Amino acid sequence: MSLENIVWKGELLTCYGALLTDRQRDCLDLYYNEDLSLGEIAEHFHISRQAVHDAMQRGEEQLAAYEAALHMEASRRAREEAAAKLMPMIAPERAAEAEKLLRILCE
Repeated sequence: MSLENIVWKGELLTCYGALLTDRQRDCLDLYYNEDLSLGEIAEHFHISRQAVHDAMQRGEEQLAAYEAALHMEASRRAREEAAAKLMPMIAPERAAEAEKLLRILCE
């Protein structure tokens, strides 16, 4: 799995993680954000490696479905890219003020 794919799944988890079951969210968080292996996660929860794999697979499928329907993460990325392109167009004396406002729009 590419680093970009790992980052994307981590961002989806941040955006939609509250919609997953606790076990799915925790397994995905430990895998993508804490860099634990499936075996380490299984040991942490006292469950089988297969149970971790299944929870993660279902969670990833749900995250992808949420993003396909809502496009919230793609929209956030587009806002960040637009803000980055706008910053050089702003006069230096207004840059600090503009940066604060652009951060709000990118949240």
